[in-house]
Amino acid sequence: MSGPLPNVDEFFVVADSDLKNLYQVAANSGATRQLMAFGVASAPKAVAYDPTDRLIYWTDVKKHTINRYLLITKVSSVVYRDPNNTGKYTYIYS
Repeated sequence: MSGPLPNVDEFFVVADSDLKNLYQVAANSGATRQLMAFGVASAPKAVAYDPTDRLIYWTDVKKHTINRYLLITKVSSVVYRDPNNTGKYTYIYS
């Protein structure tokens, strides 16, 4: 099962490049949930969390992207694609 843990406000997020996913871990119980379906992230490295908008940002070193995942809707999207990898500048933030 993927998606955020239900009714968990205090948590941390782990990027696992070997398992190719982000995991949400409840701070008080240690319960863990894979956030996205397999294949969305290929080599996640760095993670940041915006608690106001409940957005998780991560870098993917294989895809050369910065991505975001909205906990409320369970939707991920590319925010930035490295221009050196694609040959053109692509900024996809809405």
